[in-house]
Amino acid sequence: MWPNNEATRKLLDDAKTGGTVAVDRLLGEFREPLRQVIHMRLDPVLARRVDASDIVQDVLLEANQRLVEYLKNPAMPFHLWLRHLAQDRIIDSHRRHRQAQRR
Repeated sequence: MWPNNEATRKLLDDAKTGGTVAVDRLLGEFREPLRQVIHMRLDPVLARRVDASDIVQDVLLEANQRLVEYLKNPAMPFHLWLRHLAQDRIIDSHRRHRQAQRR
């Protein structure tokens, strides 16, 4: 499901030195696997109100903004870092929609 370690390592190295095109390529490789993970983890009630692709877009935007920080100190594999960001976004979406239901 996730791109293999060697391909990911190459993409990360390119992103460190290659600018926006390399970063776009890196994040593009993870778009579909990330969408699948988010789709599987979304609560069915929430999934009727929020599309997994919207959360993917938010995760990739955040990843793009925080990539330099990650590349300075990659404390975990890249795909796990993305999954962590995705899980945070899923929780945030769930909270927002639960609050909206209470109003």
